[in-house]
Amino acid sequence: MKLRVPLAMLSAAMLASGVQAADTEPCAKDMVCASAPETVVKALQDAGYKALLSKSETTGNPMIESSANGYNYNIFFYECEERKSCASLLFGISFTAEDSNTPQLANEWNKKMRFMQMAVDDDKVLHVNYDITTKGGLNQKNFADVVDWWSSMLAELRKFFDAHPSKK
Repeated sequence: MKLRVPLAMLSAAMLASGVQAADTEPCAKDMVCASAPETVVKALQDAGYKALLSKSETTGNPMIESSANGYNYNIFFYECEERKSCASLLFGISFTAEDSNTPQLANEWNKKMRFMQMAVDDDKVLHVNYDITTKGGLNQKNFADVVDWWSSMLAELRKFFDAHPSKK
């Protein structure tokens, strides 16, 4: 039996399950913390990326719009308490529903990739995500490495899609 849980339902379930661990400690100087969205924006901009802070239409939590390697993506803030004191980030892209977006495609990617995961929901929308925790903060060098890693994996994603002509 195959169990399929849409990504939005899984996220909502996690938020409602008590798994939340909001970061109520102040963000230390020169650290990057989901609890202080402006530090994430500044760190992205310092690394040469655009970073537009807004709010998720779904949760009301902070959200950042950015881009790298030809992809527009969002950074969602999770484990928040009343839309603040967030403890983790999800770098994510969702691709338009297509018949070529299959669990088999996602599984092929996931077998080879460790951190960036791919999933297909019941509506054939393809999601690519990378989760990180910032509880207690990341130093600037660690966060720059996270962003560099994400950008590098987006280049790998492009190669993966190029090898699957229906995904171009």
